Amino acid sequence: MRTIMIFFYLILLITLAIGVVRFILYTIKKIRHKKLPQSHPISNLGKDFTSFANKTKWKRWGITAWIALVIISMVGALVWNINSYYMEKAYFNASNESSAYFIASAPNIIANNQIIDDYGIFSSNIHSDTYKDVDGYHVPWRSYNFGFGTLGTTNLGIPFSSPVNSENGYYTQDTGQKIATFFSTKVDYHSKDYTGILPTHDADKISKLSNHVAEVAVTFNQSYSYNDIQKMIPKNLLINWYWIGYNNPTSAIVAAQGNWYGLMSNSSPTKTNSNSQLNGKLDDKSYASFIKNLQVITQSQQLIINNFNLTKDVLKQSQKYPSLKTAKFSGVILTGRTKNFENLDKNSWVYATNVGVTTEIRPDIPPIK
Repeated sequence: MRTIMIFFYLILLITLAIGVVRFILYTIKKIRHKKLPQSHPISNLGKDFTSFANKTKWKRWGITAWIALVIISMVGALVWNINSYYMEKAYFNASNESSAYFIASAPNIIANNQIIDDYGIFSSNIHSDTYKDVDGYHVPWRSYNFGFGTLGTTNLGIPFSSPVNSENGYYTQDTGQKIATFFSTKVDYHSKDYTGILPTHDADKISKLSNHVAEVAVTFNQSYSYNDIQKMIPKNLLINWYWIGYNNPTSAIVAAQGNWYGLMSNSSPTKTNSNSQLNGKLDDKSYASFIKNLQVITQSQQLIINNFNLTKDVLKQSQKYPSLKTAKFSGVILTGRTKNFENLDKNSWVYATNVGVTTEIRPDIPPIK
């Protein structure tokens, strides 16, 4: 793109240079013409006239061609600048939307970067590599792409996941990694309208996997306040992510899909201050940021599944809970040593537990919990 722009300006520069050279040559010719004696023999008049006519013809063609080229270059430069303006505007919109997605709709998913790839004249793409934080371990997750452009609609689609259903578990299509899944407590899972996986109790099973850390989505038997959750969760497990739940918990369509809205817990500096670690806590500022970014998502795109508008559902849910003080959560994502998940399913406030990614503990990297 920049090469094309340089071409436009190069044409204008060459045109200006040719104009200056022609002016200098014209001035020199005039000076010489005044100094030379004026003699035009009759025998040379015909030859001179023919030469003059040919020169005039080629000059006209040359001037016409250069005028056309200059006009095309000027129009090209103008179109380029207008396109660059709207591409820049579209980029910032896509950047804001991608940030909103990771803040409000990415369960325990953290973006490593935000780079532009597939850079075209009228369309481009923001690429983000991500990872899951599993008790301090960064486990690579799938990549996300946010397209934007200036032709027609800007294609600022949110990358809602379409999981693969296999052996009563959800997996990512591209990487085949297991997705920590939440469940609705008020759905008839044996209804013909329900097409998803059945509620699981994976916590006790995963506790038998030694020398690992794991990610587990915990669905509560009912919605709980932030303060209640702090008292309920065992101290040897870390709360990574808070799920806000559904406004319509009885919908079998909603319960079968794999998109959840919520927010990541806050981070605190480590002892070395080289990076930060999740601390399992929330505050008014982080919750207000979640509500703000949730509105960005719902305004940019409507997610409709079998005539059910999931976007409007979560917007109603957020309107019920405008602040952290009033908020109630339907579940959390916990991470920790696998042995610490033993007996978690026995708690009365647990409706279901579903394991996500796991990774082996390394001797040189101690888990947070």
